[in-house]
Amino acid sequence: MKSFHIYAMAFAIIAMPTITAQAQSDGIRVTGTSAVKKNPASDNPPKEYTALGNSLYECVYQYDIMATAKSGETVPETYSTILQIGNNSAKFTDMATYCIDSLAMKPDADGNEIAELTNKRNKKEFLFTGEVYQNIPEGKTTYTDIVIPNIVEYEEDFAPFEWTLTEDTLTVCGYPCMKATMTYGGRNWEAWYTEEIASSNGPWKFAGLPGLIMKVSDDKGRHTFTAVSFRESAMPMGKLRNINIQKTSRDKFLQSKNYMEEDPMRRISTESISNITVTANKSILINGVPLIQRPNGYTPIELK
Repeated sequence: MKSFHIYAMAFAIIAMPTITAQAQSDGIRVTGTSAVKKNPASDNPPKEYTALGNSLYECVYQYDIMATAKSGETVPETYSTILQIGNNSAKFTDMATYCIDSLAMKPDADGNEIAELTNKRNKKEFLFTGEVYQNIPEGKTTYTDIVIPNIVEYEEDFAPFEWTLTEDTLTVCGYPCMKATMTYGGRNWEAWYTEEIASSNGPWKFAGLPGLIMKVSDDKGRHTFTAVSFRESAMPMGKLRNINIQKTSRDKFLQSKNYMEEDPMRRISTESISNITVTANKSILINGVPLIQRPNGYTPIELK
């Protein structure tokens, strides 16, 4: 009942015509922010990043999910994601997050502009919330994601996949590709890689093939990444410094992520919440972490 009360408070603020309000309940502070743009830029200081070097290439992937709505109907979802490829590492994230990071890492970054883009990103209908750092640190993949009300992070071995190479061919994004298969996270995966691009990286965690992975999908057609653009790049890669990140293991992450995403506002405990903020564009932050409202529920990419 308490979690329902939290849910009701947040949406009561959204319904208020002034958009600004404060409430106190059970030790939880709920605030709404005004629609007036703050000035000067120092009101929203730029974010701080750990530099990971510059990318050599960028590959944009269309990420398609076949979700299951509450009605039981299969509903397509389309996400825009990007892989930044460096000398010995890579970073994969949502395109909206990439744009924010690229702006924030500029010497003259405008904190207000970053805040505005962040608010818009948090209201996207389909947002890939994870950030995947391949071979960062060396020999590891670092995965950062939201498990409301926290940002969590874990490491696992880089490219822990047992690929089986085949002779099948396919052209993806104008590049001739070869097929490889493997099983990971409770799903059977089929990948298409091109030896014309000397990179062992790919979308999400996928890596370890003798060429860039241009397309990958599971055998049920639930998750599909398809390269739609490949280009040279010299953009900086960075990792946001967040002292509040909670370190965890992959197993614990999957357990908590898949559980919480089933019904985040009713499964969150009031004891874990210090404040709820509703922004002018009606996005909700819990302890400063965006609550992503998924219209078709959550379709986990990893089952186990």
